[in-house]
Amino acid sequence: MPEFVWTGDTEGNLNYFNKSVYDYSGLTAGQIDKDGWLQIVHPDERGENIKLWLLAITTGKDFLFEHRFKRYDGEYRWQLSRATPQKDAAGNIQMWVGTSTDIQEMKEMDAQKDLFISMASHELKTPVTSIKGYVQILQSMHTDSKDDFLKKSLGIIDKQIVNLTDLITDMLDLSKIKTGSLSLNKENFKINELVAEITEEIRHINPNATIIFSHEDEPVVFADRRRIGQVLINLLNNAIKYSPASKGIDVGINLYGEDHVAISVRDYGIGIDKNDQDKIFERFYRVGGDSELKYSGFGIGLFIANEIIQRHNGFIRVESEKDNGATFTFILPVISVQEMPGKKK
Repeated sequence: MPEFVWTGDTEGNLNYFNKSVYDYSGLTAGQIDKDGWLQIVHPDERGENIKLWLLAITTGKDFLFEHRFKRYDGEYRWQLSRATPQKDAAGNIQMWVGTSTDIQEMKEMDAQKDLFISMASHELKTPVTSIKGYVQILQSMHTDSKDDFLKKSLGIIDKQIVNLTDLITDMLDLSKIKTGSLSLNKENFKINELVAEITEEIRHINPNATIIFSHEDEPVVFADRRRIGQVLINLLNNAIKYSPASKGIDVGINLYGEDHVAISVRDYGIGIDKNDQDKIFERFYRVGGDSELKYSGFGIGLFIANEIIQRHNGFIRVESEKDNGATFTFILPVISVQEMPGKKK
């Protein structure tokens, strides 16, 4: 078979490789036994490879990793490696069985897609900015106009331009994340003031939405104010989009341990199936079925939000049940906390 097949003992020591591994690498069993299987893994991925493999062995969870293997002619090709523990009737791990599949062509296609997204978003930015400018001029010219249809139409156009601008911004951010050039301009600010500002902005844009914001403390964070606002806007817009029958949204700020703060957005909409919750932060991932057909999107908003929070040394999580709403929470480090006046101790 073309896939590489390998096995390991309960301690994680690999003890078998099928013929495809030797044909691909040009190495003999003796050479692999002597210098180890890691010699065919690209040096840039070896550290993470070891880390994830040890984690799998320690926890008993599946191993999944993308890395490059060196071919007999010196060329490196991308592989997707998976390994699962084989257990006895009592649930004890007896051995590990893994496979590695060549995904080089998929990686190349993915790179072409990223290049197209980057080029398209840059090319779209200038004309969209120009269109928005002219729409705003027309709106100012017809502020006192009695033509309600014209004023309403200009308002709709302006709103759609904002949506298009947000999409272009997301695509540009996606390109920056891929190239490692997403920059952060950090400063000290009170997170509750930013959340209050964003929620008021969302209320203005979506007057039918009822957003209740509550907090008991005033945590100060050292973060990129605009980027954190971008994350919150994404979560609030998603809460509104996926709650067509219920416009109620709860936004809260609570201390998380002694030195972190949790910002949560709770909706009462369609919810997220358990099988999808681990995948929704992946790039381009969209929930399948009726939801994919009914709700538009590219599946990059949560991916970008997750990247931004991780770059702030925080994390983001979701709690949800199908048809019972969802709560998205992101955690950030705090540098100080001020109690609100009148708060009971």
